[in-house]
Amino acid sequence: MNIFEYIILSFALSIPVMVTLRGCALKNRIRLTRGLGVSFLIAVEHVLLLLSGMWVGNMLRFDIPDYDNLFFLGLMVAVALRMFFPAFRKKEKERVSYDIARWSTVVLLGIASGVNTLFVGLGFGFRVDVGNELWRVAIPLTVVMFLLGYLGIMMGRRRKQMRERRWQLIDVLFLLVFAIKGAFFGN
Repeated sequence: MNIFEYIILSFALSIPVMVTLRGCALKNRIRLTRGLGVSFLIAVEHVLLLLSGMWVGNMLRFDIPDYDNLFFLGLMVAVALRMFFPAFRKKEKERVSYDIARWSTVVLLGIASGVNTLFVGLGFGFRVDVGNELWRVAIPLTVVMFLLGYLGIMMGRRRKQMRERRWQLIDVLFLLVFAIKGAFFGN
């Protein structure tokens, strides 16, 4: 897999975090310097969850490319569907927000928002070896997650409007393109 595919995957995993952190920063004001720490901590948690999912996927794979590709595609489609349905919830429902001024809440929010990342890593582990792809997947995810998380915090602090549904649909599209390309056209 090339670096462009890892960047697409990073954007697909980072957009929901941006939407969540924007909602949290709307309700609970934090300083921007603290927002840097929050974004970095959540990015590191997501990278660790992705790598642990890849490690488990490496242990579970069959080493038969047809079956491994089907498991990869199935897990990616399940995560895409899991991201798709919140995009169409009712508008009058208020988004749940968390107090990201407390570090314990940030740690738990990073783990809770990283469930999709864990499943993507599990599916990804069926395709590639974690030892060979460690840095090629970790660096883009860390950078993109950090930047988009911080962008979400800045947007929430400034009370900027965001078309969440549009961002979430772009997120699902990125993930499905990555899954189909990886399952059918990847090596």
